[in-house]
Amino acid sequence: MNKNQPTTRRKERVTLSLSADMVERLRTVVYWTPKLTLTGVIESAILLSLKKLEKGKRFRKRTGKLPVGRPRKHGVAAK
Repeated sequence: MNKNQPTTRRKERVTLSLSADMVERLRTVVYWTPKLTLTGVIESAILLSLKKLEKGKRFRKRTGKLPVGRPRKHGVAAK
């Protein structure tokens, strides 16, 4: 199996927050670049980042869901 190719064409919706400046820059690039889409730009960027993070490492399959909400700051006691 080629790591560069997704194993499925099924899509999932992911909601995330980006800075307003980044979103505006993305929209401007997509607006002025024929055949480019927001999804395409973001998928390409994530794929490049994943390749870099995974390089030389093997990650086991998750056994549970990701935690919901913002991560806790280190060294801050819960109230």
